[in-house]
Amino acid sequence: MSASLDKSLDDIIASSKKPTNFKGRKNFRPGSKIGGKAGRVGKKVGGSQNKKQIVSFKKSGPVAAAAAAARAVDVSYATKVSVSGLPKDLRQENIKDFFQSQVGGVQTVALSYNEKGQFKGFATVIFKDNKHAGLAVEKYNGAPIDNGANKLKLELIVDPSKKPLAARIVANSVGKGPKVVAAKAAVQKKKQQQKKKNKPAKKEKKTVEQLDQEMADYFEN
Repeated sequence: MSASLDKSLDDIIASSKKPTNFKGRKNFRPGSKIGGKAGRVGKKVGGSQNKKQIVSFKKSGPVAAAAAAARAVDVSYATKVSVSGLPKDLRQENIKDFFQSQVGGVQTVALSYNEKGQFKGFATVIFKDNKHAGLAVEKYNGAPIDNGANKLKLELIVDPSKKPLAARIVANSVGKGPKVVAAKAAVQKKKQQQKKKNKPAKKEKKTVEQLDQEMADYFEN
């Protein structure tokens, strides 16, 4: 059994952090590289029409992360995070305790196993809200583990079926006051007047005396 079983996940990650020498690097900006490609959308999960999308962040800071994600897909309701690159000798409680202590808001942690029942190094963590999920990705995506032997990879999983109904419905525009109502009434009145103008005038009905007179005139001529 590996010696890493005696350590918690946060101890493993903390021990792997090394000072970095940035001398000689051109165009270096601190905090300019965290995680994968910005706004990258992963392949779909499952066969339903509601496609789940996987989103990674680039650049540090909540504002930059939110902007990068917004350009690709709305992640404001995403609470699920996929975690890969984990040591295969970890247990579920190790992973849950780590994210709960370092990020908070952990609801459930599910591990993936192979046909032999061995942990594959992949876990799905569900947080209680998007704030905690986004913080986990921003903080630990690309973090070295086991003295740099591997790197964690964290990505948000966006499930369109979980999008709140309020965010999917747009209300009809409402009138903008008395002026709009008066303008609509004026247009309607003008249309009615135009119809009356184009309608042919009705002929007046002739009386019996008028008809008799016309008959008499006809025979006399």
